[in-house]
Amino acid sequence: MWLYLITLLAIPHHALGANPGLESVITQKALEYAKQVGASLAQEKLGGLTIPDMTGSISISPFGKVDYSVSGMHVVNFNLPEPVVGFAEEAGIKIGISGMNVAINGNWRDHYQLIRDSGSFDLAVYGLAVSVLVGVGSDSTGRLTVSSANCDASVGDLEVTFHGGTSWLYNLFKKIIQGLVHEQLNSKLCPMISEYIDGLEPLLQKINVSYQYDPYVVFEFPLIHPPAIGASNMEFDCKGEFYSVEHRGEFPFTPEQFQLHDQNRMVSLGLSQSSANSAGFAYHSAGILRIRLTDSMIPKVSPIRLNTTSFESFVPELPKRYPGMLMLVDLFTSQQPLITFQPDNVTAQAFGAAKVYVILPNTTLAPVFVLDICASFSAKLFMSDLKLTGFMTLNNVSLNLASSELGPFQTKSMENVIRAGIHLAVLPEVNAKLKSGFPLPATPEVSLVNPVLKVNQGFVMLATDVSYSP
Repeated sequence: MWLYLITLLAIPHHALGANPGLESVITQKALEYAKQVGASLAQEKLGGLTIPDMTGSISISPFGKVDYSVSGMHVVNFNLPEPVVGFAEEAGIKIGISGMNVAINGNWRDHYQLIRDSGSFDLAVYGLAVSVLVGVGSDSTGRLTVSSANCDASVGDLEVTFHGGTSWLYNLFKKIIQGLVHEQLNSKLCPMISEYIDGLEPLLQKINVSYQYDPYVVFEFPLIHPPAIGASNMEFDCKGEFYSVEHRGEFPFTPEQFQLHDQNRMVSLGLSQSSANSAGFAYHSAGILRIRLTDSMIPKVSPIRLNTTSFESFVPELPKRYPGMLMLVDLFTSQQPLITFQPDNVTAQAFGAAKVYVILPNTTLAPVFVLDICASFSAKLFMSDLKLTGFMTLNNVSLNLASSELGPFQTKSMENVIRAGIHLAVLPEVNAKLKSGFPLPATPEVSLVNPVLKVNQGFVMLATDVSYSP
């Protein structure tokens, strides 16, 4: 059950230290669902479970020491009571099961002095009870760690019946043998369970704590401190920061502290405003937020072309000095874009510059002026049919003349044309894509159920239930 839970939720608390950019919370509801799935998986696994062979010796009065081996042991029948799972504050996850009965069949072989014998046996175990505390922490790489923090296991009673060979003789001493087997089981159950839990560690070490989103940017999400375990949930605080692959630099802002509160879903995931802004910083640092615009890229239906004749109404001096020539524009960000999360609203601001050139007859470029550009957009985000949807509006766009080879000129009329172009050409295309939606991540085994997206002050939260289908 614990392995399933880790696989399901490992993606990834508030204590002294850095605030997380990415936070995840799993609740008791998630544990209860994991318990159901785990019980179903256990039913399948136990049905064909084989038990390792064992050898040893026992002393049976008045015969003395008898060497034995048992092999081919497998579970032929069992009942699986509903387990109890819960969080152990500041420790881990506690798992308990009691009243389990198991029927096992196997083969026996013995060696007593010169006598060798063999046969089969039936073993019935009654009242098997196990209580385990799985410790949860993190290592120096920010990966999740698990360990067997505590274990208590016992067998209520058992009955063994021997068949074949001199089994009639062993059946006479069944009570003595049952007592010895009972003692062996009680002493070996917890070491077996601890070995299994500790064996999960190599699997957890394979979980990535970074993801290269594209050739330019990587997203890093290691745990920044051990998970915080309360009475009803477990919180995972992750770094959650984007970096430029080629020009790595720390984001100049510290993530704001935020707290996820939705207890009606199995899993909640929160992304801070700073984490989202680190993506803009990474792309800006990578130097890829730039584009060179030419007249061939302007829609044919546009009345404004990238040539000096079209720009006469904006910059009267331009066609006088460069009559009938094509132009190009180098558009790039002058600083990282900024995203602001406010209740039910996302605001994005872009800061850029446009270097405008005239293409001379010999194809060289003559710089003519530089514009500073600032644009602000608002967006509403929704969940629909397991897709992220929404719509965007333009708040404002402003142009300011930064420098000019043609003397000063007013930018207001150019600003109005750009604003109209955004309304008529850019926003309809963007909103068409937002309306069709972007599917949420899923795997063939794990899917999201009734996800809810909520934009809050300083962070955005996704709360969801999950469904597992092997």
